[in-house]
Amino acid sequence: MNKLIVPLVILVVVAIAIGVFFIFQKSVFPEPSVGIVLSKLHVSGNRIVNEEGQTIRLRGVVFGDPFLLEQDDFDRDGLPDHHFSEKIAEDFARVKKLGANIVRLMIYPGYYRLVGGNNYLATYVDRAVDLAEANGLYIIIDYHVIGRPGGWYDSPSDATLWQYPAKVHYTDSDMAVAFWDKVATRYGKRNHVLFEIYNEPADETTNYTWADWRPTGELLIKTIRQHSNNIVLGSGPKYSNDLSDVLKNPYSDSNLVYVAHVYPGNVPKGEDQVAAWEKSFGFLASTYPIIVTEWGYSNDGDETTKGTLEAYGKPFLNYLDQKNIHWTAFVYHPLDPGQGQLLIENDWTTLTQFGEFVKQRLSTDR
Repeated sequence: MNKLIVPLVILVVVAIAIGVFFIFQKSVFPEPSVGIVLSKLHVSGNRIVNEEGQTIRLRGVVFGDPFLLEQDDFDRDGLPDHHFSEKIAEDFARVKKLGANIVRLMIYPGYYRLVGGNNYLATYVDRAVDLAEANGLYIIIDYHVIGRPGGWYDSPSDATLWQYPAKVHYTDSDMAVAFWDKVATRYGKRNHVLFEIYNEPADETTNYTWADWRPTGELLIKTIRQHSNNIVLGSGPKYSNDLSDVLKNPYSDSNLVYVAHVYPGNVPKGEDQVAAWEKSFGFLASTYPIIVTEWGYSNDGDETTKGTLEAYGKPFLNYLDQKNIHWTAFVYHPLDPGQGQLLIENDWTTLTQFGEFVKQRLSTDR
């Protein structure tokens, strides 16, 4: 009899432990209440339309890498922020209230690799995709790499997290293919998910062209298409700031939106901004849909982001409105000290001047 009691006691203890674990998990990552299923989007000419044939203009904000939001410590006191586990649901609800209809979720290849692909998706991306749907938001999954496939990468980001000295921007093409094979399989049937194939193709020189980049872009699109017919966002060279050669040899996919990234520092001082925007990406809007998945300014930013409301913010959004170009503003989390804040301050909630401007424009029906 005693021989039976001991195993039974062990089973009970194990069952209790498992139950406590899942209760804890639900307390840390509460299940969202799923909202209505969003209408699936597709490309029609130079427009994005839903299943009812209505033209949709996507406007929203960029969320940082979930692992970064969870672990990064901006005060450098040795303690992680735990923002993803504790506050990300509030972020989704808050940006919905601002008037956004889409968020862009950055995923650094280095953190994805560090956590482990399946573990990363299960821990972070599943929840973000569910929270977007629960709040009636579309979501872009962004493979957030900067560099030339198979070569140069943005090396200063190696130390983005001081306690995790791992390379962040893996530019290995096989790794990108494996990522999209897994991600498109997992989320490719969700109506509200869009896929941004490669954040910023770039080289340390200015010689990396559309012709150089396009074969890799086509490979990543083909990988996604094996599992999903959802909209794909296709980037271009020079940090996604140059689509000038697209018309010579566009992507072959018909359900694709072209991507541009535009900051104040992209246009040299003294040059006409509007003419530069038109030449680099705006001209394409009459033929294909365009989405600017990164734009923004900070009065005390670096050489790329330093700008003002009057000189950059208002003229740029006026230009996008005129062209009916889609956008997501960068970025809805604090940056490391010294970089200047974009949408929100270090308290994670107070909007900057740029944030207030984005809020005001999101509240208008455009």
